[in-house]
Amino acid sequence: MSNSFKSVLLFFFFFCSLFSEAQSLSQPAFVEYSFSTGRVVKNYPVFPERKLAGVNSFIIGSRLNGIKAWHPYYNFPNASFELAYGSLGSNKVLGNFSALLYRLEFGYKLNDQFYTEITPAFGIAYFNKPFHADKNPENTLIGSAFTFCAAARLNLRYYINPFWSVSAGAGVYHCSNSHYQLPNLGINLPFASAGLRYHIRPLNLLLGSRSIEKDSGYHFQVRFAVGYNEQGASTFPVNGPRYPIYLGAFYVTRYLTPVNKLHLGVEGWYNSGVYDFITSQRYYNDKEHLRSTAWQAVVGNEFLFGHFSMLINGGIYFYNPVYHEKLRRENETNFKKQLKGWITARLGFQYYLKDATIYHKSNFYAGVYIKTNLGQADFLETGIGYAF
Repeated sequence: MSNSFKSVLLFFFFFCSLFSEAQSLSQPAFVEYSFSTGRVVKNYPVFPERKLAGVNSFIIGSRLNGIKAWHPYYNFPNASFELAYGSLGSNKVLGNFSALLYRLEFGYKLNDQFYTEITPAFGIAYFNKPFHADKNPENTLIGSAFTFCAAARLNLRYYINPFWSVSAGAGVYHCSNSHYQLPNLGINLPFASAGLRYHIRPLNLLLGSRSIEKDSGYHFQVRFAVGYNEQGASTFPVNGPRYPIYLGAFYVTRYLTPVNKLHLGVEGWYNSGVYDFITSQRYYNDKEHLRSTAWQAVVGNEFLFGHFSMLINGGIYFYNPVYHEKLRRENETNFKKQLKGWITARLGFQYYLKDATIYHKSNFYAGVYIKTNLGQADFLETGIGYAF
């Protein structure tokens, strides 16, 4: 089993476990077929020719039943699995992909027949034609057969009757191995979609009281993590060593609602690959270990689902010396590359030892995170933390 496959498998099973509480599912159970089409976004000057992509999705799921205290705060969303398969519009270079995604569908009633839906989804993807130095050197988008996959949809749903509904909407798929194996430009596929859903049981109205007491105080969190990436640009060099990256973070937090928490903090990392690079290239005469770190101020939001949570944060580097020194030495003036040295973001999934909607302090947690720079995946990290 390849290391890249082990990494994405760890990520997927961790994410699925995040919503094991959601397995206390209620009516209505449903099955759905959806077709999506769009064109893979050109994100590099040298890019393969491609036509319209076509993705078939088979979805099975059910509605959260209100047994957990946090269910009413999200209006009893649907939890489901999506199996997607399709062409990326370039059979010769990009080939086909398959994905298994876990979805949470947040629906909002417009009237008795129309609903709007916002659906984030996360999981793993498999590509049958990843980069290969000899067999497929033109595929600089995906360097490994297995990658992470995320999707988001905005749908309008119409109920024909209690058992059948149709939907139309738009969304995007994003697939990347988080710089674990180069090349890794990533797949970005915006799409329009249409679907047909059969409700095994008719839709019924669920009512539940919002009984969680809101905490109005300030709290703190610390987190320690380790990640790996392959040093280089997004497309080269390939087959290089993978270096460990060590991270630490401190946050001040405040509950905005019982299921929503604001983060303000500082994050820093030490990259052993950067240290190897600057010492081999003799960038500096001293303080190489210090210069192999980067520090950023961040603001984020954490969505709480009982023991589990999803963290989204973004921030600004206030110390990132090697990246800017490298640009200076290369006389790089491209604005996007300059901005990449300042803008950072992170998406994470966390498991708390105790229900985080109730226990706001003295609570340990573990997490899996994807770190990005200006929207481009940098590395995957796993870590532990403590809320106090």
